[in-house]
Amino acid sequence: MAVRDDIRAQREKLKGAPLKKKISYFFYYYKIHLIVAAVIIVSLIWIINRQLATKPQALTGIFINAENTDIDTDSLERQIAKRAGIDLSRKSIFLDMTNTMNPGGPTDQYDYTTIEKIQTRAFNSKLDVIGADASNFKFFAKQSYFCDLRDIFSDSELEKYKDDIYYVDKKVLDEESKKMDNPDYEVETEDKEKAKAFELASSFVKPDPSEMDDPIPVGIILSDSSFVKENNVYNKNVGVIGIIDNAPHKKAAAALVKTLME
Repeated sequence: MAVRDDIRAQREKLKGAPLKKKISYFFYYYKIHLIVAAVIIVSLIWIINRQLATKPQALTGIFINAENTDIDTDSLERQIAKRAGIDLSRKSIFLDMTNTMNPGGPTDQYDYTTIEKIQTRAFNSKLDVIGADASNFKFFAKQSYFCDLRDIFSDSELEKYKDDIYYVDKKVLDEESKKMDNPDYEVETEDKEKAKAFELASSFVKPDPSEMDDPIPVGIILSDSSFVKENNVYNKNVGVIGIIDNAPHKKAAAALVKTLME
């Protein structure tokens, strides 16, 4: 019997049949089609919801070696949003507190994973700030990751932070930049024990700008931050935060620094 004739025969059988039987027949013959259709519909709904739920980031920050990684940053994000005029219903703030790295520079695959993550974001203008223990901040500062804070904050604002400013010598940065132009350049690391000793809060001595040829303010030391203290972000070791040189959201980055230093 031809398929068309079979269908006609089945329809004849259903003439005058109860609704229940018609429904049973429909599901029996079309269940595969219904399952496929259902999968397609659910997939489309998931994709649409995913697209709607993914909000563009208005601020991205990475913190390295936070002593407490289980931190609720919602309140901090709301304060930043209010200060920077960010509508959190349309944009998001991402503060990643989970990154680790040995003090003084990379020594294992986990360190290089962290560096690669930061490099990828920074080089593609998708990173605004780095907060780190002092030794690792020193490492990234030497690689010229951070902008001159004089381009971000007013003189009066920098005066307010004068006791917490972290300086680097432009002469040292220029020398390191020349080394990096060499195809055989390898990242220099500092002795781990020396690096650990450098960042201890109990004995930390910040770089002295008066001993530099051309001092540049690139970071803010977080020792006086109430948020950092209350959440034990950096306690045993000194933490420093800096704004990436090509940060796409410098206004929001500045708002983060100001909020942390309140």
